[in-house]
This record gives sequence, C-alpha cells and structure tokens, in this order.
Amino acid sequence: MQGKKIAIIGAGVMGKKHAQTIIKHPNTELVAVSDPYSDAMAQEFNVPNYKDLEELFNHVKLDGVVIANPNRFHVSTAIQCMQHNIPCLLEKPLAINTKEALCLIEAQQKLNVPVLVGHHRRHNKIIQQAKEIIEAGTLGTINTFNALWSVYKPDSYFDIEWHRLAGAGVLAINLVHDLDLMRYLNGEIESVQAMTSNKNRNLEVEDTISILVRFKNGALGTLLASDAAVSPWGWDQNTEENKDSFAVSPDQNCYFISGSEGALSVPNLEYWNYPKDQLKSWAVSLIKNKIEPNKEQDVYINQLTHFIEVIEHKAKPISSPEDAILNIQLLECIEQAAKNQNTVYIEQLNFLQKTA
Repeated sequence: MQGKKIAIIGAGVMGKKHAQTIIKHPNTELVAVSDPYSDAMAQEFNVPNYKDLEELFNHVKLDGVVIANPNRFHVSTAIQCMQHNIPCLLEKPLAINTKEALCLIEAQQKLNVPVLVGHHRRHNKIIQQAKEIIEAGTLGTINTFNALWSVYKPDSYFDIEWHRLAGAGVLAINLVHDLDLMRYLNGEIESVQAMTSNKNRNLEVEDTISILVRFKNGALGTLLASDAAVSPWGWDQNTEENKDSFAVSPDQNCYFISGSEGALSVPNLEYWNYPKDQLKSWAVSLIKNKIEPNKEQDVYINQLTHFIEVIEHKAKPISSPEDAILNIQLLECIEQAAKNQNTVYIEQLNFLQKTA
C-alpha cells in the first residue's frame, strides 16, 4: 500500500503529536506543515512549511490533512480544505460554538468531503471492547452510568492567566471526552442538570463540577469531576493512555455502568451477573467476570488508521461533524444548567431535522 500523503495544519502541541504519529504509521507520509507563525516543527521533521494554505495546496499533492491549529480557525480551515476536495482529520473541538459548527456541517453537505473529528478516545480498543459487552446484552437494559474524573492540577498550572478565567475549567478543557464516551456507549442525552464550585482555589474558573444527565433511553448518569481533588480515578490515570502527562493507576476504574442484568466497570472490563437460572435478588451473590483490556496500543495510530479508511471511502467517520456537534451543544447546555440552576433540555438541531 502506498503511503497517504498528509499535511499538518498548526504546529502546536497537538500538531506535533499528529506529526509523530504520521511518521510512525507504516501507511502514511508527512509531506508538509502549514503554520503562519513558526517553521520550527517543519524543520524538525524535515518537511516544508507553508505559511499560507493556498500556497500549500498549490505546491503539494495531498491525500488528507490534520487540522490542529487554534480552535477559532477550525471551521474556516476545514471549509477551505474541503473546497480543495481534501479529507480532514479535525482536532476537537469541531467549532467554538454550535452556530459555527452548523456552518461547517452545511458546507460539508454541499461539498461532500469526509471529515473525521479527533475524539481520539473512541479509537481506544478498550472502549470498543466495552461497547461489544453492552451491545451483546450482558448488562440488560442500562439504568445508570457513573463517571469519575478527579486529579490535582499543580498550582503552577494557574500561573497562566487564561487558566484562571471562566471557560478554562474542567468542563470545557477536560470533560468533553468523558461526555463523548457516555454518549458513544449509551446513546444520546436528552436533559442535564449541573452544579459547579470554585471553593478550593477561589478563582473565577470552576475547579469542581457535578453533572446529572438523563439519556433518551431512560437511563440516568452522573459525571463528577474536579481538578483540585486527589484521587486515582480518571480515564488518563486508569487507561495509561497519556503516560507522558499523568501518573497511572491501572488497577482502578473510572466508569461504572449497571443495568437490569449486570454491571460493568471500565477500563478494566470487569463485569458482574447473577448465576444462571437463579432469581435476581440483592440477597444472591454476583459472579465476577473479566475480559482482558487491550492497553498495549497507540490510540493515535488507531485513529490515523481509521482516517486512512475514511480517505479511501472504506469507512464512515466514527466521529463525524454531525456527531461531534452534539458534544458542543451538550457543553453549552451544561454551562446554562449550572448558571441558572435548572434542568436544560437538549433541543434537536436543524440539520438533524432536515436529514431525518
């Protein structure tokens, strides 16, 4: 198989992560970087840097691009790439708000160029294993989904001014991944309630948040998170997916899902059911089972492999713009629920009504 020629747009932290992944993948070739501010990453990887996108498109034949520039440019950059018929792996967030994301989706529907949104955790094989357990009916009808994310960010993190301001807290920065996986594993959410607290640091930004969700299938879920609470519970600590940034606690779990027939903990994939042919009762001991979680993997390699399949029209994006916009909408509703201390119902978006 000939390697797909990929360019990186945006030479920041995530741009470099994607560049390293493209270099490592056997079926991709990093051919260019486009960043208006710095040539450093292009020089590091010995490829040309183009400060202007049109210059890139005029000089380099591309099979796809990875868009990892600042969030405010995501939509305009993706539309420009689609206008040149170039498939995109677009780093999350899809856009800075729902209105802007709808503009991207409208453009994509007209141009019909594939876009994969970089919700990379969906590509973790542990999540695929958990999804198979759920879809096999092992848990029966899901009733509850409890998620935890709790770490202690060092005081030096808040030396950066924008980290201290509203909008830079655990909700917008950290929890979008967990909310995305709650949707992916148990379906869409119809309403939310939320409370926030900043009592630990007394900064403008929240340090702790409690979210209650009602899924469309009737299940209830909670997501309790803090960046000022010491704990071993959180996706990054428990899956060992981000060892460079997080100390690991691989024996712990961060998601607890229970239904009418059984319960499942993630990421260690332990699940419990009653013995066969016995009455279900709290007086009967559960049988513990376990599937060995696949932790020996590179999630970004998995994502890039999927992007190749999307480029070749062999697969539809596991995280499409139509799907990813629902995460943005969900964050906006949670912010509103926390601010007004009420239940906020998730409205159906216009593009879904048009295509239903």
